Amino acid sequence: CIENVSRQNCPICLEDIHTSRVVAHVLPCGHLLHRGYRCPLCMHSALDMTRYWRQLDDEVAQTPMPSEYQNMTVDILCNDCNGRSTVQFHILGMKCKICESYNTAQAGGRRISLDQQ
Repeated sequence: CIENVSRQNCPICLEDIHTSRVVAHVLPCGHLLHRGYRCPLCMHSALDMTRYWRQLDDEVAQTPMPSEYQNMTVDILCNDCNGRSTVQFHILGMKCKICESYNTAQAGGRRISLDQQ
């Protein structure tokens, strides 16, 4: 629970949440915002993105990577579950092994060839 969260401004549009006529969304992280899919403060997904993640699964499966990237892995940090994992690199997105979200960020610039492990 974040103290006085409804008395703060929306971090996206900067409008007062308490007096605004625009509906505010309570995010799983406890922050409030008017619009958007992820919190600009902690980067957690604002809405249930499961359907979108399934669509992205299909796109990733249908999009072959160039040969120089096919055997590459990358360390990622998930913005939704805060988990860390090593996954196969893909240009469309890297899926968290823990919660299956694509709301991830590369943790460091190091890529490792699967052939070299």
